[in-house]
Amino acid sequence: MTLFCCDIDGTLLNAHRTLSGRTIAAIQAVREAGHTFVLCSSRMPSSMAALDRLCGGTGVPLIAYNGGLVIRDDGSVATDEHIAAADARVAYDTCARLGLHGSFFAGDSWYAWGRDRWTQREINHTAVEPSAESAHDYAAPGRIEAEPPHKVMGMGDAHLVDELERVLAGREGLVTYRSKATYLEVASAECSKGAGVRSIAADLGIDLADTVFYGDNDNDLSAFAVVGTSVAVANAKPYVLEAASEVTAAHHADGVAAHLEQWLAADAF
Repeated sequence: MTLFCCDIDGTLLNAHRTLSGRTIAAIQAVREAGHTFVLCSSRMPSSMAALDRLCGGTGVPLIAYNGGLVIRDDGSVATDEHIAAADARVAYDTCARLGLHGSFFAGDSWYAWGRDRWTQREINHTAVEPSAESAHDYAAPGRIEAEPPHKVMGMGDAHLVDELERVLAGREGLVTYRSKATYLEVASAECSKGAGVRSIAADLGIDLADTVFYGDNDNDLSAFAVVGTSVAVANAKPYVLEAASEVTAAHHADGVAAHLEQWLAADAF
């Protein structure tokens, strides 16, 4: 059995930010051949599960929040790495001071700053609605401590995101990831996609040498470092292309599907 793990945004989705028919068919073919295909993303679980079900999956296993929340195929939690409450509080206070949108994600709850254009953009991108409670409700005394987040996302003008990144860069328990100039994703330094892939592979009894990972960006490099085959889509950042053992077509050209098709054809001989 081979384990295929795949990033979502910038790697798997087409120009309409969903899965193409070709991609769905390729994933289904891999699964029907007895192999495992697992989504691995910074997204929240419900958004990932919805995409997995398009391919006939059950929504698990999955690697959410860049490895911060790893869920086994039976729905149990293998890894649960939260951001420390004190770090989350600093992120909230900094966003409030700067007038920057801060979204807080805990499990399958998304606490958005407000019904602004950044919230609407995330809804459009992920097809998930935020919780009725806002980030301000979530930041009430004792709430963050009782339910610390898996991810914080700062969204807004690039110079404001620069300042949030500067403030958080000095906190040892955090890792920050700039998915674009106007987005800063924040997670615990204890989690990574590489650790998530290791966890799923061990749980399934699959050797890491028999694991393939598809990605395009900085947060995929830790997974590239542990798998037997690392595949970058053609639109990946230059240093991700250099780190990959193979390169496939771009995400909008169904690069992952093309690689899966080629792999299945070769495996048939």
